[in-house]
Amino acid sequence: MALKDYTITVLGCGVMGTAVSSAILKAKFDPYPAKIYACNTSEAAAGLALSALKSDIVEHSFTLEGNRKAVAEADIILLACKPFMYQTIYDEVKESLNGKQLLISLLAGVTIEELTIFTPYVAKVMTNTPARFGCGTAAISFSKEAEAEYDELVLKLIGTVGEAFKIPEKNMDAATSLIGSGPAFCLLMMESLIDGGVRMGLPFEVAKLSAAKVMEGTARMVLETGDHPAALKSMVCTPGGTTIGGLLKMEDAGVRAGIARGVEEAAIISASFAKKK
Repeated sequence: MALKDYTITVLGCGVMGTAVSSAILKAKFDPYPAKIYACNTSEAAAGLALSALKSDIVEHSFTLEGNRKAVAEADIILLACKPFMYQTIYDEVKESLNGKQLLISLLAGVTIEELTIFTPYVAKVMTNTPARFGCGTAAISFSKEAEAEYDELVLKLIGTVGEAFKIPEKNMDAATSLIGSGPAFCLLMMESLIDGGVRMGLPFEVAKLSAAKVMEGTARMVLETGDHPAALKSMVCTPGGTTIGGLLKMEDAGVRAGIARGVEEAAIISASFAKKK
């Protein structure tokens, strides 16, 4: 189904809701939304959204009555609250739902089946904070009704964050750990590179810029060549050289296993959210 002159209502327009909304606003695509409502529970909570979402099609709301009105006018609801709040939000706005709206959920650990209390048309999305800058990643799972009607539109909307692709819902916990938590894991590695550079005498700002550009350039190299990271890594390792020496020290410290186990643990925790309900 193609929507025209449609309205998006963002419920819980915090960090991730603002990141996705910002990406949508910056990308010029067809069909572009006619209006975006950015809804929060208080004026204070709306501060981030107010500063980031500056557009003549954006209207901000932080009163219950205003949020209900925004839901009633919505063609698409972007649910971006804390996962434990979705039931409370549903109870507050259920009289404004019409059963035909598309719900795009950014909530970790809340299943498509649980979200069908809002509407049968549900797209569950896992994305990350780089979405705000158009270099994010997003995995999407659909209810059968949403996939049949809104597959193309959701991929176009969420694709504005950077890269978007479909996965089965059973893989969403793994996507939560790798995509959602991944930036924090990369930032820890970046911080470690900076610390190493500073330890060996580089000024902090030089070390920070160098570490950030090394990670950015390496990621681009993997994407553009399509080569396995191990193959690209081996090209840097001169026999008896600095790189292989440094890598062996990292292997001694269990860096590779530590990162992989970190992804595994995050996925286990994501899966546990559903089991606690």
